[in-house]
Amino acid sequence: MLFALPPAAADDHRLAVALHTFGDALGNRRRLWQAACRRPRATRCTCEPCASGTTARGFAGMSEAAVRRGVLVIQPLPGIGDMVWHLPHLLAIARYEPEGRVSVLTKPRSLSDQLLAGLPEVAEILWLERKPGRHDGWRGFFRLVADLRTRRYRKLWILHDSGRYLVAGWLAGIPQRVGIASGWQRLLLSDRPVEPVPRNLHTVERADWLLRGLSLEVRRPIPLVAPDTTRRGAIRVRFAACPRPWLVLGIGSSEPFKQWGAENFSALVAALLERWRGSCFLLGGQAEYAMAGRIEQAAGERETVVALIQQPLQEVIAVLAEAQVFIGNDTGMLNLAAACGTASVGLFGHPLSAWVAGSSPCIHPVYPESGLSSDGVRHIRVTAVLEAVERTGLLR
Repeated sequence: MLFALPPAAADDHRLAVALHTFGDALGNRRRLWQAACRRPRATRCTCEPCASGTTARGFAGMSEAAVRRGVLVIQPLPGIGDMVWHLPHLLAIARYEPEGRVSVLTKPRSLSDQLLAGLPEVAEILWLERKPGRHDGWRGFFRLVADLRTRRYRKLWILHDSGRYLVAGWLAGIPQRVGIASGWQRLLLSDRPVEPVPRNLHTVERADWLLRGLSLEVRRPIPLVAPDTTRRGAIRVRFAACPRPWLVLGIGSSEPFKQWGAENFSALVAALLERWRGSCFLLGGQAEYAMAGRIEQAAGERETVVALIQQPLQEVIAVLAEAQVFIGNDTGMLNLAAACGTASVGLFGHPLSAWVAGSSPCIHPVYPESGLSSDGVRHIRVTAVLEAVERTGLLR
């Protein structure tokens, strides 16, 4: 289930509680109380610690002696692809912990409430609201501490090297803390590999190092993500009139330097339909509405070119699982298609894309002949993409 945010009054109270706790920890309680309880003159803070002058030891009637339950995993990277990359880590932690399931704290843009829906290993999804959101800045940090404190987890896993989340877990009183940390941050960890996690590795490789250093097995089965059988059947019925093979094009991009462009995708659609017939599906978000329209128009608005823009993620997963080949920019849809076990032709033009290109055996990378550069994706030729599709061996 999703984490229900408290009303404003409760939010202020919880912020005060967190600050009181932090003040206890650092021996500077009075100044922090004043910061937490600053109100217009006509308003007075009535939260229990301020009113009584006593130190807060819990929230909503719960004491420190109350039993702690559950395991929280923090994965703060925002994209769909980021969560796909870390799904093996979530499942490994769930297998390792006695509860057999974990709660996940992540950002709304990851669409984890849809991506992880139905997984028995995931107990709940909690939102980390930053840039902008209620967890921004120092006040937001203490709101996060208060949120964690009231959930009373017994263990925290942090799949990121930011000290913000480790300190928040420590202040929230979570007794067991595991994470990717170096330097002074390792002092706040209760469980850690003998060797610190190297800082020069990709974020996914660092999570691998952490788990394996603690004797957890990280598995990456193919497929890693499977659609709901009902939704998959509904997709087959919905597009029964669309001839096979189904060729899915991921036209969205999270950054401009990853965007191949409407002109290139239009030329690719024409070449794919001429060579293999079949149907082309255009996947993208709200920002790609106009682009999808231009591609459809360039194709002569054929019935075999179908735009699926801003669709529910579980339906997108069903389409990806049914497709013979996916072709797209280096973005979340490429990672998701590969996780579904679909042959995925990825368009890689920037040096930052190098790790992603080799992250899955289902990804077939295409590079510009001129080499990787800041605008390299624009130089990828349509013929090179067609050759990559041919090499998958799935289209006859």
